[in-house]
Amino acid sequence: RDHVIPELIERRRPQRSLTIWCAAASSGQEPYSIAMVLRDHFPELQGWHVRIIATDISPAMVERTREGRYSQLEVNRGLPAKSLVRWFERDGTHWIAKPELRRLVDARRMNLAGPWPVLPQADVVMLRNVLIYFDVETKSQILDRVTRVIRPDGYMFLGGAETTLNVHDGFERVTLGRCICHRVRA
Repeated sequence: RDHVIPELIERRRPQRSLTIWCAAASSGQEPYSIAMVLRDHFPELQGWHVRIIATDISPAMVERTREGRYSQLEVNRGLPAKSLVRWFERDGTHWIAKPELRRLVDARRMNLAGPWPVLPQADVVMLRNVLIYFDVETKSQILDRVTRVIRPDGYMFLGGAETTLNVHDGFERVTLGRCICHRVRA
């Protein structure tokens, strides 16, 4: 919110387009969190082509992401009450993301270790907490593919237990405040 998105807004202003890929989205909490941040903090993105692609290997998780439906327990884990009321509607014991939020998220099935479909160039790639499940060779192949999807000035985020060190030398580590991310090495 403080570094990456403001920088990308300046760089993408001529195209008025922003693409974020959540590569292992599971039930969609990450892409919806990103969508809320974009809508709450960056009103200048209204009128832009903003797309959040959410992929996962599980058809059930892809469907959950499309529905944007979460239990009370799920929304209680870190979602501020103000955001819950603004962006979700109650449906019995569940909460459903409002259509405006769901329109930003394009949920698709994808196996990171298998053949990849054609993906648009991404400004941000969220590859958090998924590389830990692969062997070093597969991690390297996935990261190599990411270098072809991410824009040269884009950002990649990994989970706290993940790294590109001794796996793929195509990325440089960047510290932004308290956050660590990666960029394609020039």
